Amino acid sequence: MKVIIFEDELHNAERLIQLLGRCDSSIEVEAVIESVADGRKWFAAPHNIDLMLMDIQLSDGNCFELFTGTHVSTPVIFTTAYDNFALQAFKVNSVDYLVKPIELTALDNALKKFRQFRPVTQQVDIGKLAEAFFKRDTTRFISRINNQLIYIKAKDIAYIHSAKGITHATTFGKQDYPLDYSLDQVENLLDKNSFFRVNRQFIIHIDAIKKMTAYYNSRLLVQLNPPTAGEVVISRERVNDFKSWLEGNV
Repeated sequence: MKVIIFEDELHNAERLIQLLGRCDSSIEVEAVIESVADGRKWFAAPHNIDLMLMDIQLSDGNCFELFTGTHVSTPVIFTTAYDNFALQAFKVNSVDYLVKPIELTALDNALKKFRQFRPVTQQVDIGKLAEAFFKRDTTRFISRINNQLIYIKAKDIAYIHSAKGITHATTFGKQDYPLDYSLDQVENLLDKNSFFRVNRQFIIHIDAIKKMTAYYNSRLLVQLNPPTAGEVVISRERVNDFKSWLEGNV
């Protein structure tokens, strides 16, 4: 059986390889992929892989980004350090998962389940799985400033906006960070109860709203804290959805 591992921490990858060998000495690990960028390169070429073991959080983003615009039929066993609250999404979508630190017995049982139901076709809506998994305030994003990598917690973000082709996250502490994500990608990873896409340029946190006033042509003008450089206007088409979101109807 050929396996590929997505894991950005070397010691975790080495341990997983050792455990796989103890479970089944015939298992071949084709590669260990550490980042979303390397994962995209790997997916771009044809491969004959039986199973993927995939960590949720990679060095430059989360693994769900790899499934955007890509059809993946290879079965996946996710590995994660997150708690059972988030892992309910995996049960609902019939996806196997292993909680770190991974134990030999748990891995062996997952492999037995995989073999039992082979051949397997991945029947999971990864988009819905990603949305369910990241409905939590522990979502994080990576920002690159010069040669420094900084992670920003979603719960600290007041709003995300796009300007001149670059996505920026502004925190409640009035700090601005460029993100290596499109606004569409960010929107899919945020808790829909806390964040709302008000227009093409802005996603706002509910606690960042300072004031709302009626605007011409049946639109709404939103004043945010921290202040924005320009006006933030909710389009007429989004006003009803915005009001529903304010009422908690997500």
